[in-house]
Amino acid sequence: MQIFNKSKKNPTEKRGRKPDDTRSSHSEMKEPLKAVAVPPPLSELMESAKPAKAIKDTFISQGTQLTGTIEGQGNIIVEGVLEGSLTCSHQVRIEPTGQVKGEIHAQHIMINGSVEGSCHADSLTIQPKGHMRGDIFTDEFSIEKGGVFVGQSQLMPQTTAGAGKVTALKTAHHAPQLPEPQQAK
Repeated sequence: MQIFNKSKKNPTEKRGRKPDDTRSSHSEMKEPLKAVAVPPPLSELMESAKPAKAIKDTFISQGTQLTGTIEGQGNIIVEGVLEGSLTCSHQVRIEPTGQVKGEIHAQHIMINGSVEGSCHADSLTIQPKGHMRGDIFTDEFSIEKGGVFVGQSQLMPQTTAGAGKVTALKTAHHAPQLPEPQQAK
């Protein structure tokens, strides 16, 4: 049967070959074969594409009370109460419901809750709902509007140029002039 005036042909006949033609396609080519890189098996690709293990955050949730020493590799978020020592390789965040009585060591400390004790960090920020009572040892220290700090702050020993910065979040357009101190006679 012919449809559109075409007859059925053997697929090899379409290209001008007879079904018993045994010539290889390579013999028809003028260039020599080139080596082709074979991709690695899919299982190897999947193994190499696995993401690095992410360090997860540690939460001390609201309603939780802990006493003792906590050490962590990732971030530590405190929404509950902790009495003791807190050491972290990254960031410690004290949320508005969080309270810490003790010592905190971290790369960066953000206080938006209550801390009583000492803090040792590369940078420390007291946020609007944050209250800090104690000693702060840091290179960078900032207090946002509404934040409260009662205590002493000391710059950490300078290890690089530019260390020991104090960051002002807002500056007054015109600072009030203070009277000159009078010398005792």
